[in-house]
Amino acid sequence: MNNAMIPTIIVVLIIYFAAMVFIGWMGRSKASNFEGYLSMGRSGGVLLLMGGAIGGQIGNGFVVGGASEGAVSGMAGSAYGIACALSTILVAIFLNNFIYNNNYMSMADYTRERYHNEIPGTIYDLSTAISSIGLIAGQIMAGEALFEALGLPGAVGAIAIAVVVLLYSQLSGLWGAFATSVVQTGVIIAGLVATTIVLIARGAIGDMSAAIDAGELASSSLDMSGLSAAGFAGMMLPLLFGMVTDQPTYQRINSAKSAKTSRIACYLSCLVMIPLALMPAFIGSFGAFKYNASGNSAFFDVILNELPAIVCALIIAAVLAAVMSTIDCGLITMSTVLTRDIWQGALKKNPSEKQLKKITLVINVLFMFSSTALALSSSSILGLLNNVYSFLAAACFVPFVGGIVWKRGDAKSAVAASVVGVLTVLISWIPGVVFPLGNIIPASLFPIIPSAIAFFLVSLLPSSAAAER
Repeated sequence: MNNAMIPTIIVVLIIYFAAMVFIGWMGRSKASNFEGYLSMGRSGGVLLLMGGAIGGQIGNGFVVGGASEGAVSGMAGSAYGIACALSTILVAIFLNNFIYNNNYMSMADYTRERYHNEIPGTIYDLSTAISSIGLIAGQIMAGEALFEALGLPGAVGAIAIAVVVLLYSQLSGLWGAFATSVVQTGVIIAGLVATTIVLIARGAIGDMSAAIDAGELASSSLDMSGLSAAGFAGMMLPLLFGMVTDQPTYQRINSAKSAKTSRIACYLSCLVMIPLALMPAFIGSFGAFKYNASGNSAFFDVILNELPAIVCALIIAAVLAAVMSTIDCGLITMSTVLTRDIWQGALKKNPSEKQLKKITLVINVLFMFSSTALALSSSSILGLLNNVYSFLAAACFVPFVGGIVWKRGDAKSAVAASVVGVLTVLISWIPGVVFPLGNIIPASLFPIIPSAIAFFLVSLLPSSAAAER
């Protein structure tokens, strides 16, 4: 890397950070009350909703993690990004109208209505809060890796990102999260497209093809042969199950002008994300070929060595955009599940708007601090994200789906399903533990099976009468 690039990159990053805070300040009127902070008063149009949908998915798992996987398995490294795109389509088809027409701001709203009990919803809220710490930490890890690639202290990058996102998300709530996500998505698209074009123009595909023909490089470097159907299912299903219970999904859909507006935004988001998913994998594959790069450095090694200073600065901003667009949605999630659902809902508190703002600020600061600490102590981005989605699905998927398809399900069976699912996923994290049918069912999916069994069996107990709708 040319050290002369560093001043240009730092200046661009400072401008970018300032722009994000400015957008948040401009939208502060949208969060004048707590309801507006959480949902924009159901005023979201297609563009804002696309920003939320794409921004919530294109985090570092999509960009930096996709390049990291591309360095190992070639274009098959795009599997996570493609799975993100397809999960958005499935949400539009199966969940969109259900969430919007019932005005569910969170899954806890559904569980209260379905099970007539606060406990299943509280379990969901706490599981979401715990998962969000891991999700935000995964995003901050990319900022840490970025600063380290620039020869700067990684902790400085992690803390800087945390502070900036906290500022603008606190100023304008969900509107600020979506508005900045629109800008961030544009930066991401421009950055990935620019990098791909530069590499192709410099003969990257020709050089890699020649290496493949000479037997010096695996053919999977430029095709999807490194991805099996089982491997893709193992990536797709935990993500999809997590999306079913993912709090930002509920808030994004419920903030739309109409159910149709939300569906259109989901479809268009998928069309944008699928081609974008191929680009980080290609960048990472080229990084492994030319620089013997691996892990999170695969992405940064390429852009820092192949691109002009100003283009490199744009890509760096794109990475930060990917990170920040996911973090801000995570912070709004915290306010919903902890302040709205638990404080106002389960505990029946009725604080003033001023008190709500103070509570939200305290929650966001505490969770951002916890996420930053976790990011600084973790090593694998996709590993952390996969664990997050597995945990959330194990705790919440069966109580949600079971409540829809099994009329005998009640609060006790929902709680049993959550407890068994969480215990199973925790056991799966113990080194050396292998579940039955481990060669067929991925460990990340297996916990849903005992969770479903517990839900069904407890619902049959004489003391657990079928809950009425």
